[in-house]
Amino acid sequence: MSIAVGAELLAATNDGDNQKKNEIISSDRDAAIVDASTSILKFFSLGGDSAEVTGYKSGQSPTVIDIPSRVKIDGKVYNVTSIGIGAFDGCSSLKSIKIPEGVTSIENVAFDGCSSLKSIKIPESVTSIENGAFKNCSSLKSIKIPEGVTSIGDWAFDGCSSLTSVKIPEGVTSIGDEAFDGCSSLKNIKIPEGVTSIGWRAFDGCSSLKNIKIPEGVTSIGDRAFYGCSSLKSIKIPESVTSIGELAFDGCSSLKSIKIPESV
Repeated sequence: MSIAVGAELLAATNDGDNQKKNEIISSDRDAAIVDASTSILKFFSLGGDSAEVTGYKSGQSPTVIDIPSRVKIDGKVYNVTSIGIGAFDGCSSLKSIKIPEGVTSIENVAFDGCSSLKSIKIPESVTSIENGAFKNCSSLKSIKIPEGVTSIGDWAFDGCSSLTSVKIPEGVTSIGDEAFDGCSSLKNIKIPEGVTSIGWRAFDGCSSLKNIKIPEGVTSIGDRAFYGCSSLKSIKIPESVTSIGELAFDGCSSLKSIKIPESV
């Protein structure tokens, strides 16, 4: 089933014709405004002219979702700016989703457990990826984080075991606890120069990760940050690091040498 997530407040309707009409709505047509009252998705007014997607009608198993940029709720038109807490939590049937420009925030556990989600394009308007946003999206293979994002939340990609590629922009300053924990297919990742902290268990269990360069400016490496990275062959720790947590490199059985700066 293909679902337009742009204007769906919770369609308390069993009208088959009405539902079919709202199953495919292209968010490419900016002039199109989805009416929440006839949609199978749910929306909530945030005040002003903003609204967020909060989920979808119970009993549905969406596979494709196209979130519209504007939605009409009780006669008033809102811009969709947020994907709410747990909006698609546990939606294991979801294979792809289109998020429109204008969305600025992907809230906590928004896509947690979307185990069939293979790809997603995060628009450049997004500035916040919150805790567990894509946790346990075990089919997700690659992701590009927009330039405006400054922090990657705790367990944001925890359990994304198929993830092979991640692009982190220069604007990111912190990588949260367990951010990439269990990303066992991740082979390479570049940590940008702006990052100052790498959280607890940030790359725990990234058993395919072979090389990593920690940029100058990072001051702390959390407990178990690279625990179980059994393929890691080389790592460079800059002079700016003053603290390395417990078991930070425990289980890195391929790591033959490491230079710890005197600043630690």
